[in-house]
Amino acid sequence: MKVENAELEAFVIAAELLNFQRAAEKLHLTQPGLSRRIQKLEQTLGVELFSRTTRSVVLTGAGRHFLPMARQQINNLNGMLDSIREVAERRFGKIRVASIPTVVCQAFPPLLRTFTERHPNVGVQVFDGNQDFVVRQVLSGLAEFGVGVDPGPDPDLTFAPLLADRFVLAVHKNDALVARQEVALQELQAMPKVRLMIGGRDSGNRLLLEVLLGNAALKLRWFYEVEHVSCIIELLEAGVGCAILPAMALPTHPGSNIRSVPISAPEIKRTVGVIRHRSLSISPLASEFLDLVTRHLSAEPAL
Repeated sequence: MKVENAELEAFVIAAELLNFQRAAEKLHLTQPGLSRRIQKLEQTLGVELFSRTTRSVVLTGAGRHFLPMARQQINNLNGMLDSIREVAERRFGKIRVASIPTVVCQAFPPLLRTFTERHPNVGVQVFDGNQDFVVRQVLSGLAEFGVGVDPGPDPDLTFAPLLADRFVLAVHKNDALVARQEVALQELQAMPKVRLMIGGRDSGNRLLLEVLLGNAALKLRWFYEVEHVSCIIELLEAGVGCAILPAMALPTHPGSNIRSVPISAPEIKRTVGVIRHRSLSISPLASEFLDLVTRHLSAEPAL
């Protein structure tokens, strides 16, 4: 039985996207070309991997069973090729890491400088995105590890907590709320002049807030909705509204106009840590960068 790596790659991408057209575009193939690769793989294996209709594509039971094995085979081959390239190119290489943007902005700059000083010929590819994106990158094996919040129970993932990041009310330095020692969420509900903004619906921070508010039977009015935290920060700098954000998301440079007011009753925290694939190993270089991340975040006081 001979299975081509190109067939495995076509299957994995199609299984992740569940859309043959998008998978073909990602692999720079025509849709019929992608279908031929998958059909050849199915013929070799003697099973159907996808159930196809005119409107949808879903994995069969055999397809779901085969997907982690196909990923592992691709990762093994890529690992061997990377090792050969390191020898051929005198240890030129690349590590791949996924992270939520707040950690990239606040923690990664000194870590990347330190790592580059040690390994000037090794590149670092950072996949920055929301929590779901980080988890997907780790599950697919594209990222050797991820930095994010606890993904919850998952048979394929492990999570090592490193830092408790407290949510605060972020306001402009001229806002009257700056004088407060702390503020309760219930108070914000009763302040009609407070112009709150919130991140987009794909934001993990928004999901956490909405769950918490629902449990506490609180309803806050969101005057502004912005997709990315970086845009929220720019609006806050300009004096537009205020926002409930993780302390780690706020700028630390002395020229910033943003100030934080602690939130009480209830206090909100998220736990930031390292997300790893349970069955995939990481390269020695990625392990070294992971050690830098772990020591840096573990040394940070609870925010």
